[in-house]
Amino acid sequence: MSVQRQSPSAAPSLLASARVQFRVILALMIRDGQASYTNRTFGFFWTIIDPLILTCGVILLWTLANQGEGHKGVSIVALALTAYSHIQLWRLTVLPSIVMLRTSAWAFYHQNIHIIDVLVAHSLMRSVSIFTSFVVIASVCVLFGVIEPIRDPGLVVAAWMLDTLFCFCFAVLTAALAAQSEIVEKLVHPLMYLTLPLTGAFVMTDWLPPRAKVFMEWVPLANCCEMFRAGVFSLFVKTYWSVPLIVLSSLFLLAIGLPLLEYARRRFEEAA
Repeated sequence: MSVQRQSPSAAPSLLASARVQFRVILALMIRDGQASYTNRTFGFFWTIIDPLILTCGVILLWTLANQGEGHKGVSIVALALTAYSHIQLWRLTVLPSIVMLRTSAWAFYHQNIHIIDVLVAHSLMRSVSIFTSFVVIASVCVLFGVIEPIRDPGLVVAAWMLDTLFCFCFAVLTAALAAQSEIVEKLVHPLMYLTLPLTGAFVMTDWLPPRAKVFMEWVPLANCCEMFRAGVFSLFVKTYWSVPLIVLSSLFLLAIGLPLLEYARRRFEEAA
């Protein structure tokens, strides 16, 4: 009598695994939005309304202060809109990551959920909501003639994606380091304020003195902001940005952050 051996179940294909992780991240994004905004007046739509109100407030203050006056081709409203959208993405992506490992411990009991999925979902949720508020405000301003139409929407979207990538990679490293030491967790908040001049949000690189200009050309965050503004402003406004610099610096942060994050996760699970 011959005995038939049962073949082991085939491992899922790369495409099937990608589909599973896509559904996981989408579910985490929805949960993140619901957990943060369900109890508020506007519910889930507050993910868009919150940055919308804050951005409008900054535009009003900059307009009253005549920020950017004397620089031909630069609209104060467009300058404030791009600035605060960029800063919001930076702060709201990085700051929550310092406690992400601790607050998302429940998720690690699920087989298909990893800490990196939680960080991806959070970053994408913030990116989509802030960019949506940017599109809404920009559309209204263009409709009423407050600013000129967006010069290159494709460049704007590409810049925002690269900005999101860099902020996410930095958030991965921040989450890993904060999980290792409480000192890092305490220092992140004040350090985020110190990084504001390096974001490139408050001034165009071309307006800076020569030495400061050279320095800002090597700052990835400033490059993201300049690329974003290059798609908004006319070609007469000179911008300084480099896609390879943004991508390589993001990959460098990710290469350091991922192993540290995995090590922190294992320590957390052992201690739990």
